[in-house]
Amino acid sequence: MTEYRFETFEPTFSDDAPEARTAAYLQAVTAGFHGKRDEPEQVKRRVERSRADGRVFTAVYADKTPQHALDASIPVATFAHFEKTVHVGGGRLVPAHLITWVTVRPTHRRRGLLRSMMTANLVRAHSEGYPFAALTATEGSIYRRFGFGPATWYNEIELDTSPGFQLAVEPDRRLEMVDPQVLRELGPSLYERFQKVSPGATGRQRTYVDVAAGDLDRDTGDKDRGIRAAVHYDEAGVPDGYVSYRFAGWDVKPTTIDVMDFVAVSDAAYSSLWAFLGAVDLVERVRFGYAAQESPLPWLLADPRRVTITAQEDGMWLRILDPVKALEARPYTVPGTLTLAVTDDMGFAAGVYRIESAGTGARSAEPGDGRVEKLSDDPAGKQAQDADLLLDVSELGSLFLGGADPVVLARAGRITERTPGAATCARSLFALERAPYAPNDF
Repeated sequence: MTEYRFETFEPTFSDDAPEARTAAYLQAVTAGFHGKRDEPEQVKRRVERSRADGRVFTAVYADKTPQHALDASIPVATFAHFEKTVHVGGGRLVPAHLITWVTVRPTHRRRGLLRSMMTANLVRAHSEGYPFAALTATEGSIYRRFGFGPATWYNEIELDTSPGFQLAVEPDRRLEMVDPQVLRELGPSLYERFQKVSPGATGRQRTYVDVAAGDLDRDTGDKDRGIRAAVHYDEAGVPDGYVSYRFAGWDVKPTTIDVMDFVAVSDAAYSSLWAFLGAVDLVERVRFGYAAQESPLPWLLADPRRVTITAQEDGMWLRILDPVKALEARPYTVPGTLTLAVTDDMGFAAGVYRIESAGTGARSAEPGDGRVEKLSDDPAGKQAQDADLLLDVSELGSLFLGGADPVVLARAGRITERTPGAATCARSLFALERAPYAPNDF
């Protein structure tokens, strides 16, 4: 029987080149996501981005490999984690444990490797005091069994900008085109401002800065010389939004530009940037893969049918590790009391919890307007019988940012309403100032 060795390490360089273990790890990640083999310079840039994000790698190695098989120095499974903040409402940014680059080689599946990596990593995150962990999933059927629930969603859209395109309300159009390299410094600062007004938004990774600035074509790993950019300015002449885009090529019909990054701190920036995209000459269609599910874009247009949703995707999945810490971190905009009985097969969040809200969250950026008390460790015990809602930790993750509707979850049998009207109460209690939106994968 094959024995496996688990190693956790930080990506490193040796003599200005990626250290062998780091390079082999990234080779396994690339294969796991069906990417093309990277050239040495591309591997170097990936290591630089990983270090900039503070990623920590976990690799699983087989103790022996048969003749002709991939070298034993290449992991058969990979896992990575790092820390970024997540906006949980009311401008509050909470440190979160983010998980990424989870792969298992097809020849080594059904060996418990994913469960071993995930369990050990969540135990680590819990012991380090994180209120929740988060990931974005390439497959929707994998992570619920580890307690994750989808908490943000986004749309892939197409906008018809052919003749006749018009906005319902004329924007200010305080925009200028810029060299995309300007976004290397300007982009992160604008995103930080955007994150504070968009619940669900996570701290930005280095990859998104490189893409917006034209320093990374995610399809090739090289520079993207087709990138163009524009910046919007507020009334004082201070930048408050930008868009980065590229022309899809003359062979694509209708003629199309693809939005690579779109960040708007203000509503004025949002409408003006879309007006700019609609005015690009010789273009009849704009494609954007990360539009907010509750986007104001259709309402900006004289003809809202010009926006077509081509796909709907789940974004960030949350795994609540400490319900008291997580639920007290976020604001509550209405007063109320709700008792939850939470099941959790991994044990981190199991118990009965009572939320008492003063309803001041919309006017305060300071924690403390919601009080959460753990009443019991047993979600099936005596105190659980008096709970208003019975739900699994994965559903708690979906409710946490107000993105999932508890009334719909109750109708689907995902949560059990023990007190009549409790799901409707939960809908109001968990709602934030905006629908959650996280325009990042990780």
